[in-house]
Amino acid sequence: MKQLAWTFCMATALLALAPSVSHACPICFGDPDSPMFQGANWAVFTLLGITGGVLSAFVGFFFHLMKRARQALGHESEVTDRSAGRL
Repeated sequence: MKQLAWTFCMATALLALAPSVSHACPICFGDPDSPMFQGANWAVFTLLGITGGVLSAFVGFFFHLMKRARQALGHESEVTDRSAGRL
């Protein structure tokens, strides 16, 4: 009896969790004129822009740190004097 109840519970759970027939959204189906598709494109471009901006700021910060390290070591004045023609 216990085995039958277990089997019944598992069968009921599988039927409840089994996916029914699903229809593809316009993005998956491939309608490039739909507003959802255009919104997804704008979302991708926005995320790429944000990622590029953050990475550019990160690289700029490292250049700033390199410049400050050169200034702290006293190498910045040598580079400036050489570029001006003074040694």
